[in-house]
Amino acid sequence: MTTRVGTACLVLCTIFLGGGCSQEPGTSGLTQSHTNAPLLIEPNASVGAVRAGMTVAQLKEVLGPPQRTTPNSVQYPRLGFAVIPDTEGKIQVVMCGDVTGPGGPYAKAFSGRTKAGIGMFSTYDQVVTAYGPPDSSERFIGGVESMKYSALGITFTLERGKVYHMIVHLGENPQPQSPPDNAVTIDLKPPSK
Repeated sequence: MTTRVGTACLVLCTIFLGGGCSQEPGTSGLTQSHTNAPLLIEPNASVGAVRAGMTVAQLKEVLGPPQRTTPNSVQYPRLGFAVIPDTEGKIQVVMCGDVTGPGGPYAKAFSGRTKAGIGMFSTYDQVVTAYGPPDSSERFIGGVESMKYSALGITFTLERGKVYHMIVHLGENPQPQSPPDNAVTIDLKPPSK
């Protein structure tokens, strides 16, 4: 399970940083200081004005043209986040903060917080106090840790115990279904001798 989380994080980071194929209209906005109004993060529902079910076209109507686009993401560096749509243009994920680390420009620009007050530079202890232990976590070199809360729809990435990146899923987060009360379990293992 942790290998899949690590692989997913690596793929999302590659998509997010895929600047080689990007288009940057006007200024990149990467040098803006942290002066953005606070955004409320509600996993599976919204990150500020970015709402579940919203398309990229609708997002552009609300926030204006993005400062940067790649084949797989629409980026607003001045706000400190990027969105990843599905093949039909419906936003599935909001990447908040900076995949490059806590000193990165997206981490400095992003002002969002969850209802529990968790946002950029929150500590490991604050995350665990707010949400309990993660469903899964993975540690990487350099003091980096990924904490995944599947039911909540959010993954926190921390370096040296402080959040610098969040992956927020939008839309319904399907939960594993429990078998009905009248379900029959069949054991297919051969009997032991």
